[in-house]
Amino acid sequence: MLKKIQIYLTMLIFLVSCATPKAIDIKQLGDEEMSCNELILAYEKASLASDMAHEEKGATEENILSGLFFFPAYFVTFGTTAHAEYNAASRKEYLLRLYNNKKCAEKRNISHQQKVSETLANLEKIKEQYIRGVITEEDYNLSRKQLLILLD
Repeated sequence: MLKKIQIYLTMLIFLVSCATPKAIDIKQLGDEEMSCNELILAYEKASLASDMAHEEKGATEENILSGLFFFPAYFVTFGTTAHAEYNAASRKEYLLRLYNNKKCAEKRNISHQQKVSETLANLEKIKEQYIRGVITEEDYNLSRKQLLILLD
């Protein structure tokens, strides 16, 4: 019985040590049909993925464990993190191109510009709350989506 527990515990440590951020696809189905605000939201999600991948770089608990128990896994973990960060940055560039091609950035009236400025300020406030741990990731994404829907 004790032997089985040790085996399961060892397997669990190996599995946890290989946890890496998921690389997002640069181009996704339906990107071309997105509205301007949906593109902004997708850009925000790509930014979040980039931030999370960046946090996983370096000497994290998972990387240390992978280095201790299975040395080559450290390089796999580091490579996967770099790949995830690269894909997130490439997705952001792709979404910006779509945004510009749809002429979403054309000048609008002053009231619209004020509304955009207020929305951006609110997005920053929500991001600060998420970073400080005041709200969960789910609440953070939901709040961002609601703010962007109101922008329409």
